[in-house]
Parts: sequence; C-alpha cells; structure tokens
Amino acid sequence: MNTEPVANPQVHPAERLPVGLAWLALGAFAIGTESFMVAGLLPMLAADLQVSATRAGQLVLLFALSYAIGSPVMAALFARFGRRPLLIASLAAFSGITLAASMADGFAQLALARIALGLVAGVFLPTASAVAASMVSPPLRGRALAIVSGGGTVAVALGVPLGAWIAGWGGWRTAYLLIAAVAALATWGLAAGLPRGLASAPAATVARTSSFSVAREPGVLPALLTTMLWATGGFSFYTYIAPFLSGTLDFGAEGVGAVFFAIGIAAAIGTAAGGWATDRFGADRMAQGFALMLVLILGSLSFSAQMLSRELALPLIVGLSALWGFAGWGFGPAQAVRLIRLAPERAPMTLSLNASAVYLGIAAGSGLGGMVIEWVGVSAVGWAGAACQLAGLGLLLRAAHRSQAALSAPTSPLAA
Repeated sequence: MNTEPVANPQVHPAERLPVGLAWLALGAFAIGTESFMVAGLLPMLAADLQVSATRAGQLVLLFALSYAIGSPVMAALFARFGRRPLLIASLAAFSGITLAASMADGFAQLALARIALGLVAGVFLPTASAVAASMVSPPLRGRALAIVSGGGTVAVALGVPLGAWIAGWGGWRTAYLLIAAVAALATWGLAAGLPRGLASAPAATVARTSSFSVAREPGVLPALLTTMLWATGGFSFYTYIAPFLSGTLDFGAEGVGAVFFAIGIAAAIGTAAGGWATDRFGADRMAQGFALMLVLILGSLSFSAQMLSRELALPLIVGLSALWGFAGWGFGPAQAVRLIRLAPERAPMTLSLNASAVYLGIAAGSGLGGMVIEWVGVSAVGWAGAACQLAGLGLLLRAAHRSQAALSAPTSPLAA
C-alpha cells in the first residue's frame, strides 16, 4: 500500500529541476490561455460570427465536454506511444488547430475547432503532468507539477487579460494567431529540451489502462470525486464572480477586472506554494489544509455579502476572493501527487481522469451556481461552494483514516 511519510526525504543537493519543465509549462500556458480566453471574447465572437451570445457560449461548453470525455479515451488510445513524441505531436496539433480556428468562416467551423482543441489538450496536459513527475525524484514531484500546472495558472492571471486586450486591439483572430505562435514555440522547445527515452507504459499496464481499470484501484474513485467536488465548489463561485461583485458591492467592469487580476496573481502564488508545501509537508496534509481553507473562505464570502454593511464587506470580499485563488490553485499539486501515488505506473491515465473530473466539476459548478442564483440570490453562491468543499474535505479525511487504519493493522504470518 502506498503511504505518505510524516516528512519527505531530503532532496539530493546535486538534483535540479530540469529545463524541460519550462517548455511543458509554456505549452500549458498556451492551452490555458485559449481555453479560458474564449469566455471573455463571447460578445466579440457573437458579433463577428453573427450568432447570439447564448449560442456563442456553447463554445465554452463544447471545449469542456470534449476535454472531460475525451481525455481518458485519448489516454487509453495513445498509451502505447512514447511520451516524448506524444507531447510534441499533441502540442503541434494544438498549434495547427488554433491557427485553423483563427481562419474560421462561421460558428460551425469554430465549434469543430474547439472540440478538436479539447481533445488535443486532453492528451497534452495529463501527459505533461505525468512526465513532469517522472523527470524528478519523489521529493521534488510537488514542485515539478506546480511548474507545469503553473503555466495554466499564469494563463488565467496574465494570458487571459492579455489575450482579451490583444483581441480588443486586433480582433479575436489576432489573439488566436498569437496563441498558435506560442504553442509552436513550446513545441520547438519540447523537441529540443525534453530528454529522449521517456518510455510509454509497459504492455501489461497498457492492457489494464485501456479498460479503465485504473479507476478500480483502491482510493482512486474517491480521489476523483474529491477533485470534482473541489472544482464544483470553486466554479459555482468563480463562474459568477462578476454578478456577485456587481450585485453585492456595485462593482463595475473595471472593479471586476481588478479582482480577476488579483485572483490570478494569488493563484500563481498558490500554485507555487502548494507545490513546495506538498514536497515539504506531504500531499495528504496539504490537500486537507487547502480544502479546509476553501470551506472557510467560500462560506465567509457569502456571510460577508449577506450579513455585513457594504463598507465592511468590500475589503473582506476582495481579500477573500484573492485568498480563494491562492487556496483553490494551491490544492491542485497536492491532489495530483495523491493520485500519482495511488497508481504510479499508470499516472497518465489517472491524471487524465483527474482532468476529466475537473472539467465535469466546472460544468457542474456553473450549473449549481446558476440554480442558487435563481432560487436564493447571487449572494448565496459562496454557501453552495463551501458545502461542496466540505464534502470533499470529508472524503479526504476518510481516506486518511483508512490509510492510518491499514498501517495500524497487524500483519498476519502468512502475509509476512
């Protein structure tokens, strides 16, 4: 059974984080910028493609569903391929499809491009995380994963507002052209900087992976449900930050944009801190700690909006929103390490399922937040998010209790 030590082993003084991690992070940055940027470009896309804003919004849903459903399927299909060529090919395909999307003549072409982009992203990102973990010793896994996932975090913090600014200056097609160029640069970097010999999974592992039996490994399904609850709770709030801030604090577009930027910066810090703390204190402890923080933060957001005057609520809500970005993204590296530890020889499939759980949680959180707003009001979205995070924390504590009980159980003579 895989267990977590109280303190992580010491890192060898000569070991350094490989340069290839930076190129993986740049690829994640390109993918993250494209995937999140579209939501901010919907009015522009709707006008240019001559569709309603509601129909343009389907572009977000199509990518999310394509990624969520396609990621584990693609991981199984490509399990026999070497990881290095798979990373290079998938990111090159992402660059090419993004270039094609920039030349779309209508909504249908752009929708097909987004479906294809979701599938390709579902190959690259989980494989990149698995490769990042395999390129370093276990004491450095949290930091390696934080670097790769940090590419997506920086996309939220800087890439998305920068892409929106470029689109406002030169149109959404210009923004897509630049993303394609960044992805192409990252592809070149991977070809030059990734070490050769990143092997595919063993044949026996592939056979089991292709049947999705990894989900039946002890602890994997509860861990995936924890991921989904984390994403559901977070995005029941994040999806509706703009109406939350405008409805509770009378914020305009500039104020909302400033809060988004603060969340992005805090998320970048949280990703780095989460990776370091996971290596230092252990994945289980940090996952539980960040989950508890999220329960308190999300609950405090709704409490502040409903119970306090605007003068008192304003600094609290702004500060708590940024703190949510820190804790929400800090949870990711710890959860990824937990999943890798549960089935280390099948990390790409496990991380693909984890990515699917994230995107299913995003869709569920958007729906949950919408229902809460319709039934109760926008100020209550924090309570809904806190309830999801509390359920996820319960699963984490239950898993820790079972691991501790297994360690404490006496070993039978036959087993010995």
